[in-house]
Amino acid sequence: MEKPLRLLIVEDSEDDALLTILALKKGGYDPVYERVEDAGAMRKALQEKSWNVILCDYQMPQFNGLAAIAILKETGIDIPLIIVSGAIGEETAVECMRFGACDYIMKSNLSRLASAIERELKEAESRLQRKRAEEALRESEERYRTILENIEDGYFEVDIAGNLTFFSDPVCRMVGITRAEMMGMNNRQYTDKENSQILYQAFNKVFRTGEPSKGVDYEIIGKDGTKLYIESSVSLIRNASGQPIGFRGIMRNITEHKQAEKEVVETLQQLQETRDMLIQFEKHAAVGRLATGVAHELLNPASIISSQLQFMEDETLTDQARESVRICREQLQRIAKISHDLLQSSAKKPTVLVGGDLRRVIEVGLQMTERRRKEDHVQVEYDPPPAVIPVKMERDRLVKVMVNLILNACDAMTGNDSKRMIIAVYRPEVSSRRPSVRLIVADNGHGILAGELDKIFEPFFTRKDPGKGTGLGLSVSKGIIQEHGGTIHAENNDMGGASFIVELPLDHP
Repeated sequence: MEKPLRLLIVEDSEDDALLTILALKKGGYDPVYERVEDAGAMRKALQEKSWNVILCDYQMPQFNGLAAIAILKETGIDIPLIIVSGAIGEETAVECMRFGACDYIMKSNLSRLASAIERELKEAESRLQRKRAEEALRESEERYRTILENIEDGYFEVDIAGNLTFFSDPVCRMVGITRAEMMGMNNRQYTDKENSQILYQAFNKVFRTGEPSKGVDYEIIGKDGTKLYIESSVSLIRNASGQPIGFRGIMRNITEHKQAEKEVVETLQQLQETRDMLIQFEKHAAVGRLATGVAHELLNPASIISSQLQFMEDETLTDQARESVRICREQLQRIAKISHDLLQSSAKKPTVLVGGDLRRVIEVGLQMTERRRKEDHVQVEYDPPPAVIPVKMERDRLVKVMVNLILNACDAMTGNDSKRMIIAVYRPEVSSRRPSVRLIVADNGHGILAGELDKIFEPFFTRKDPGKGTGLGLSVSKGIIQEHGGTIHAENNDMGGASFIVELPLDHP
């Protein structure tokens, strides 16, 4: 079966053209042809029709082969052009080939023409397929690049050592450097030691198992020093023989998500703290109502017993009976003190604060506890500040706190061979807070169990033996300090004992 062939013949001789057609028919082709013999006719033929092959004589009266090759180049059409000439030297033939002809055939040897055309048609088809593949690849790469550059996530490829070999623009934007600066950069250059280790472990796992790794969280450091939280997925890149040659991955900036997550956690913590405060408030309120009732019930019979004891003291008593009356009166005083503390812990009367010197509060507290400290052989280390420490206060109530802290320290050192108490006053160096003063009462006693550092300020919580304390002193002290706009907490110290830290706002610092 004859093969169809669309043929453009550039030839001034009709007879030579017919001989060419005859040779092609013998070679198995069924040619449809058009003959032209000048530049204008050739341009028109190329514009109006499509051709499989151009056969061109080298020398014609108004045209030549080199000019025909130049016109074909101008059109940009990929058609094989073969020089078919009656007389052409080797140098001329080589020049035509160099200029763009695919082959040259002597008119005296047209038997070779069919095979030459078949070969050139195959090469032209191969070029066409290659061009189509390259165009498809270019379009695919363009789509690929467009997708990569228009998504917020960054795409990257690194070699086995972790050096960047390819990446999208979002990666550059995340790190904050140019493409030229980033090419070849190692991940260690934009992560700290800890996060570099996280990436190393992720890549190493993918390399060992061949399985992709998802949800790799780490931090990167931008050019301006900003830290960003990144989430990546990583997979292995293999060559044609299946050998690992690197890694590819997607990196997503999750900084805002992490910050929002942190804010949610902080909000939940604040809500929990508020809930705990409300529960504590309700607990204290219930205890306060109970304490008020109990205190009143204690004071009523205590006052009757006191009056009866007064009456008995007016009578003539034996020494033994008088001693019993004295003991009863001491216990009544203890009941009165407990009742007073109960009433004070639940009292809601407004606190009237006036200017005062915190040094004087400490001095009065030391004076009021002097006898107890001497009996217990407690050594006090206190270096009074040279200047006034102005604090808005209700002095008697702050003195009560000072006395409670000193006596509490004395109790904590019971059984010690050497009893040491340190009282210190200073201003903390915290510029972002309101100017304040800090008072510390420290001892070398038995300290406080870690789980009880907060409980010690709860009403009725005490580690003292029955009859040695009510557990109200620290609770009352905390309430007084809070009414003064301050805070109080306890911590264990290097001496083996406990330190109570009171912080109060300064008045006109």
